[in-house]
Amino acid sequence: MLSERFTNPNEAKGTHTIEDDGRSIEDEETHVKEWLEGFLARPTVELPRLPTVAIEILELSRRPNARIEEITALLGREPMLAAKVLKLANSSLYGAPVAVATLKQALVRVGLTVVRDVVMEAAMQMTVIRAEGFNDTLEVIRRHSTAVAWVSRFIARNTSTDAENSFLVGLLHDLGLSIGLIALAEWLKKNKQPQRLRPEHWLAVERLHPQVGAQLLESWKLPPALVLVVRNHHQLIIGGSPHPSVAIHLIAEHIASKAGWGVEPTVFRTAGDIPLVSGITSVNDDERDRALNAANLTMRHYEQFVKDTQPLLETLSGQFKKKAA
Repeated sequence: MLSERFTNPNEAKGTHTIEDDGRSIEDEETHVKEWLEGFLARPTVELPRLPTVAIEILELSRRPNARIEEITALLGREPMLAAKVLKLANSSLYGAPVAVATLKQALVRVGLTVVRDVVMEAAMQMTVIRAEGFNDTLEVIRRHSTAVAWVSRFIARNTSTDAENSFLVGLLHDLGLSIGLIALAEWLKKNKQPQRLRPEHWLAVERLHPQVGAQLLESWKLPPALVLVVRNHHQLIIGGSPHPSVAIHLIAEHIASKAGWGVEPTVFRTAGDIPLVSGITSVNDDERDRALNAANLTMRHYEQFVKDTQPLLETLSGQFKKKAA
């Protein structure tokens, strides 16, 4: 959703143009979409890279007989990632009363079922995603995704819904927005335009972000089940039936956004802009209600989730403030 809602007296009165050069807003959005659609296929594009060890641990965690010692050995190959995991395990987010000093202790604390999530969260903190002019919005996206991941895990743990990969879906679902902004920065530079986010640019990025995000996860060779949900995270029905992971995700997105953790990009506007307000990256009440029904949950459950996740989001906010400082 855009950070600012506005009106225009010329709305619905013909073709609108972008100030200074007379280009149609509709044409501009189309040109950006065409660029985004071909962006990942270009051989010169350098995509953000996930640490190889994180991918190996993700694969290892899918084995029913995986052992902590194996994961510890893998993390030993990536000292910076290991340090991030240790720091996360000692954070208040995991309710750490006493600090742990070794990776093995850290992994025992969080448990094997959460190990992959801790590793992926640490890996995403290390994955550099930057785009000239858009770094504030990129940080908002990262903040939003982290909040949705934690709320998703909470909901999944407190329902009977089989929501596979709930934390990872939340963490990775809006990567397409970030990659879209990287592509947009390149497009603006190529066309000698200012590095600023216009409403029509954001709409193009929004509309393609599930597809772009799924393509990136495929390039990282992440599990197909995870890629499927990221590609369809705004569509409750997949293959003719409600998907449990999408249902949990939509509920978590709604809770996070209502609590102030939504995606609010920094958009540059001019006086002649039409009201390009999109809800593609947000979840409305009707979508939330359908997701609750699909997960066999009621508004009473939802209200309890809102109440119970408030302390979690407050703790998470404190962690982000520490990083900023």
